[in-house]
Amino acid sequence: MISGLICSVSLVWMTFMRYYQAPLVTTQMPEGVSVSKIIFPAVGICTNNRISKSAIEELARNLLREERNKNYTEKQMLSLLLGLGLLYNQQPMNEKLMQPMKLHRALGDYDVNELMRNLTPRCEDLLMRCAWNEIPMNCSDLFDFRLTMNGYCCTFNYLRQSDITFEDKSGGARSIDMYKYGNKSNFDFGQGLKALIKLNTSDDFYYNMPLQGAQLQFSDAYDFPDAPSGSFAMQIVNPSVEMVVFVTASFTEASRDIQHVPTKLRQCLFYDESSYLPFYTHSDCLLKCRMLFLLAKCKCTPFNMPKMVNNRTCDIRDIPCLKIYNAQSTTVRPNVDMISPELELDMVGGGINCPMCYPSCSKTAYSYDFMNTKIWPDYMNTVPDGDRMDWLQGANFTGTSMVHVKYAREVADCYGQNVIMKWFDLISNIGSTCGFVTGFSFVSVIEFIYFYTVKLYREIGNRRRQEKRIASETSTVNNFEPISRYRPIYWHELGGSTQWKQGSYY
Repeated sequence: MISGLICSVSLVWMTFMRYYQAPLVTTQMPEGVSVSKIIFPAVGICTNNRISKSAIEELARNLLREERNKNYTEKQMLSLLLGLGLLYNQQPMNEKLMQPMKLHRALGDYDVNELMRNLTPRCEDLLMRCAWNEIPMNCSDLFDFRLTMNGYCCTFNYLRQSDITFEDKSGGARSIDMYKYGNKSNFDFGQGLKALIKLNTSDDFYYNMPLQGAQLQFSDAYDFPDAPSGSFAMQIVNPSVEMVVFVTASFTEASRDIQHVPTKLRQCLFYDESSYLPFYTHSDCLLKCRMLFLLAKCKCTPFNMPKMVNNRTCDIRDIPCLKIYNAQSTTVRPNVDMISPELELDMVGGGINCPMCYPSCSKTAYSYDFMNTKIWPDYMNTVPDGDRMDWLQGANFTGTSMVHVKYAREVADCYGQNVIMKWFDLISNIGSTCGFVTGFSFVSVIEFIYFYTVKLYREIGNRRRQEKRIASETSTVNNFEPISRYRPIYWHELGGSTQWKQGSYY
């Protein structure tokens, strides 16, 4: 009996530990979900040339008209304005060539966001032809000029409401219903997004990376395109190539039953249960954590991040500070165990610790495969319009590249996340274990508790009341004979009830 009890307790303890250490289970739905029901990812196209030569020359001429810049020549002013590129990436700079304070004084009174927006190559100069789901469309109807981590770019299906206001705890209009809307596509050869990009090298002034071409970036439709915050992918489009991007989507939906599981065990958050953000996503959480870090260190936030309410956007004067914390600000450490000093992460001060940023419980994830094909612009220009696809008719292919983004499969993988067992499953599991090993069950437990608590209490109470009654009777009535176990039998008790009623006595 003792051995069975020990064995039963051990098995029950193992069941409890397994439940609390891994309370969730993720299962794949065999049928999946059609890609036509999933929002297409946001697509951004940014030229590697971040500053237009014609725009910077016009700015230089306007600045030279100012009295404070009368000692500069046009060449010197253009060389000074080259320092604006440091707002994109804080690379090591030559102090003789890049002089932030001189540039700040030369610019005078300026707004960083407006200044960099006006200097960025425009979408109408970059995008020549566009199509969506086999329908030729005006590129200006498909693409918007929006802010990303690479500055202002041409974005498609980027559904975030504002570039200049970061959604703070006090406001924000995001809701779960927004994921029902947005551009959607099907799986077919000609479906998806198509764009003919013109790479005008004659307008190049500043490259944020030493490569010709353009950057093709992808993110969730409602997440800010930001590489350190996740939900981001990027690929370089070289000149004179056709790039086909195959998108594979996977959808994870978590049951609300897991919400009672502690956050440290389930390792995820729902959109409405974070005090850090009014509408929680993993990407927004990491982004806000990075911005608050830079705000604490440099008293401002970079222009290529969403603007925070009542806080200053970094300008030229803040470049040295941003340069100091650049590596650390791009190294985010979410809710993980402490990093040992031997790891490389310690080289940037351990990165930014963001323990409040758990993955999103329900999310759509995208993966991308890229295929490049060399094109011959001179030959393609000779092809008559009758032999071209509709969206390419009348196009000049000199100095261009093509991009085609489409789904790689008809069905997206679908996963469900739920608790491995509910409370009644846990009780049933424990009860069956005890019953199998010792013949013990929850009914036995209830009976045991009843007999050794309620029943025992009542029995003790009855005996105490009986003892008190007997003691009181013996002390007050002394003329009665002592109560014996057997009393005398009267003869009339042996007679029937009928004889008693008739008055018969024996």
